[in-house]
Amino acid sequence: MVVVTDLGPPEEGVRATQENTEVYLNRRSLGMGTLYVSESRVSWVGIQAKGFSLEYPHIAVHAVSRDLTQFHQECLYLMIDVRLMDSETPTSSSAGSDMEDNEDDSEGGMTEIRFVPDDKSRLDALFQAMNECSALHPDTDDSGPEEEDDNGEGDEEGMYDDAEEGEALNGNGHGDEQMDAD
Repeated sequence: MVVVTDLGPPEEGVRATQENTEVYLNRRSLGMGTLYVSESRVSWVGIQAKGFSLEYPHIAVHAVSRDLTQFHQECLYLMIDVRLMDSETPTSSSAGSDMEDNEDDSEGGMTEIRFVPDDKSRLDALFQAMNECSALHPDTDDSGPEEEDDNGEGDEEGMYDDAEEGEALNGNGHGDEQMDAD
């Protein structure tokens, strides 16, 4: 769930805090504030106490972006599976808007969020904190197919093992006797 409201900082499980962080939603700046990476969510609280909170299952991608051809500053980049600020997406028609529109149609809406701290040396630490906290919330969609694949592979291996054992018995036990009889 994504909550955009008046909110304070998270109180429990905070792994990283970064003051003086500007946030962009689909290339539109929301201003400066403080970024909080906690075990349950990523939160940003603006200077005027307006902010938002993102739960990990909705964060499809997170990365450190240093490619200045894609965005004018190094940042902590997130893509979430919820479309925020529908009216703002058409005005952010700078690079990549066609691709964003196609993704929105096929996946029901995506939002790009960029956290730009004044202290760029903190980007890797913020990313690492997000990795650790994200691992506490495994993707339930991915666990189903993996289990099926593991079970499927286990059955196949067992089937091949049985076939090999059967061939060995047939080749050694019955094959030799039949040759002696002929």
